[in-house]
Amino acid sequence: MTKIRLKIVSVVTTVLITATVPPVNAAYTVKPKVGQCFMLTTADVSASYATKNPIACSKTHNAETYLVAKWPLALPPEQLPEGEGLEVAKSLCYAWEQDGALVGYDFTFWAWYTPGPKAWARGERWLRCDAMKVVENSDPRKYQNWKGLKFRGKK
Repeated sequence: MTKIRLKIVSVVTTVLITATVPPVNAAYTVKPKVGQCFMLTTADVSASYATKNPIACSKTHNAETYLVAKWPLALPPEQLPEGEGLEVAKSLCYAWEQDGALVGYDFTFWAWYTPGPKAWARGERWLRCDAMKVVENSDPRKYQNWKGLKFRGKK
């Protein structure tokens, strides 16, 4: 009887822990919103689509979403001719261009993300634009960390 109870407690504990703690490399499963914060690696920034969920902005992070728009094309960026997805993202994320969202802020880099294949198949068509600051002379590129919100983008 005691062994059965221990086994049940062990199973229940495992289920509770698994249900409440997201996997370290969890896919992006939330709707993007201006002001979400992220702790991104160089690989995350270079990924074809969003790979991490946001974290609390009160925690150390190195990226913040400054704009969310609707992806205007029927095809996802990875199915477009090389460079075309970036041009679409540039036109919507308008970082430093005249009246750009990052003009006057202390950010030196922006990255863009679209839904992953599963989210795209469900009909999601968003474009998320994130602001970052590159640490000078870092190779490979590294991003400065901060706590708390430093930026509130245009809606």
